[in-house]
Amino acid sequence: MQNLAFESAWDRTLAHQDRSEIERVFSRLDHDQKVGQQAVILKTAFNHKEEFLVTVLVNNYSKEPFSLEGKKVVYNEGGELISEMKSQYVLEIPAQTSMPWTFIFPAAALKKMPSKEFGELIIN
Repeated sequence: MQNLAFESAWDRTLAHQDRSEIERVFSRLDHDQKVGQQAVILKTAFNHKEEFLVTVLVNNYSKEPFSLEGKKVVYNEGGELISEMKSQYVLEIPAQTSMPWTFIFPAAALKKMPSKEFGELIIN
């Protein structure tokens, strides 16, 4: 059975409204028969440094923990590469657990400006 968990800093600081939205998205996902990992985009934004922020719900459907460290993270829109990076995040997602996370793509790593529509985030 898939569980929803929050990294400790997220758990302490996440606004009630944001937590409710994450719980709503999690409850609407079909977790049956899923394997591997999946990232579901919750929102995108730019910060004051013009970095591109992609907040996702990372679903680890495997029976093993999944580490983000050293993984290639790609953001595409309509099959077109917008940005990619090597993850330096040390987050480990337990087996059969979903956790929200925000990936920060440096402004210099953007190959093209993202649109207002959500693309897809791939972690491998």
